[in-house]
Amino acid sequence: MKNWKSILVTVFSFFAIASMVLFNSCVKDPCSDLACKNGGSCSDGYCQCPTGFEGAECEIKTASRFIGKWAGSTRCNNFPIISDTVDVSLVSEPDQVLLKLGAGNTALLGYKGTAETPETRFYTYNDDDVEINAYMRVDGGLLQLYMQTLNKKVSTRQNCYFSGLRISQ
Repeated sequence: MKNWKSILVTVFSFFAIASMVLFNSCVKDPCSDLACKNGGSCSDGYCQCPTGFEGAECEIKTASRFIGKWAGSTRCNNFPIISDTVDVSLVSEPDQVLLKLGAGNTALLGYKGTAETPETRFYTYNDDDVEINAYMRVDGGLLQLYMQTLNKKVSTRQNCYFSGLRISQ
């Protein structure tokens, strides 16, 4: 009878250890449930998105967070706050956008940039008279835009800030 108990304990232990080894050796690939889109690739369970795309599976165009018409207010230097609108449109897929804004002494019409998360920096406009820099950020439904204009001839600087909500896409 003692021998029978030893055999039963040994068999039970063998199956317990074998089951644990088998269960632990079946580690699931964390990328098997992801379908990275738009040329994205999976690494350690997360999609690595190419430039111009974001989201858990690279399904969102980065530019889509910026595109639309935004209504809000602009303040340049110490001048009074004025009501203003900003238009951002897609120039080319997937992430080239065009900014249209009239603020203070500066009108940005046809100012191109590359949409990136969380901030878009527009190409610096530079000629003999003026240099313009612009940065745009979207947080939820709020667009914030900073624009700096440097007049090279008279060495003056104008800083403008726009903050507004999307009114259309």
